[in-house]
Amino acid sequence: MRVIAGSRKGHKLSAPRGLDTRPTSDRVRENIFNLVGPVDDARVLDLFAGSGALGIEALSRGAASAVFVERDPDAVRTIERNLDKLRLTGARVVRGDVGLAIAQEATAGAKYDLVAGTR
Repeated sequence: MRVIAGSRKGHKLSAPRGLDTRPTSDRVRENIFNLVGPVDDARVLDLFAGSGALGIEALSRGAASAVFVERDPDAVRTIERNLDKLRLTGARVVRGDVGLAIAQEATAGAKYDLVAGTR
């Protein structure tokens, strides 16, 4: 699995071990972003983040920020490692239930331009 486009194009991403997480394939991510179009300065919410591939792809393509929501501790560590390895800024990783995280983000008044959830 790799970053398809943007500043980190071609960089490899790690995925959590086991069968609990099924990372979004390169081809699917490429098609999603072809449909969505430019994400320059967008605020992204990546739900059920897994490896973080969707949010990382958005950051690489110029998104201003990304919040990754994932409850599996191994997946959270994988997202953090991927972000560190690629030296991406503007990211925040939330470990917890997606429903609760959405409620907390709404209560805080957070607004997003792109919301991705691949459960």
